[in-house]
Amino acid sequence: MDPGKLRVAVVGAGYWGPNLVRNFLACPHATVPYICDLDRARAEKLAARFPGVGVESDFDALLANPDIDAVAIATPVRTHHPLAKRALLAGKHVLVEKPLANTVAESEAMVAAAAGARGQSMTGFNYRRVPALALARH
Repeated sequence: MDPGKLRVAVVGAGYWGPNLVRNFLACPHATVPYICDLDRARAEKLAARFPGVGVESDFDALLANPDIDAVAIATPVRTHHPLAKRALLAGKHVLVEKPLANTVAESEAMVAAAAGARGQSMTGFNYRRVPALALARH
C-alpha cells in the first residue's frame, strides 16, 4: 500500500461500484485496498479486474480496519443513511453516491452526523458538468 494516499474502500460492487474503483485507482492521491459487498462472489469478480484490491463482505470489519481512511458508498439508496452514518461514527471519510438518502430527514441526519464526526462527508454527482445542466443553471 502506498503511504500518503487516501485509502478508500468501495462499498457496493453492483452498477456504479466498478466506476468508483476505476476512478479512485486512476487518482494519484488515492488507492482502493478493498471492495465490500454482501455478495462476496460479485465483489471477488470485480476485484479480479484490479490487481491488489482485496474483498470484504463484512461492513463492520471494514469500518474497524485502521488501514481504511474512507468509504465510497454505491449501494441501494435505502442503505445510504445507515451505512454512511455508521462509517462517519467510525471516523471514516464518506462519499455517498446520489441520491444522498431516501428522505430529507435522513439527509439531515447524515449532515448532522458528519458535522459531529472526525471524517468528511460528500455526495457524488457525476452529472454536474453536463452541458444541459450548465445551461439550465443560467
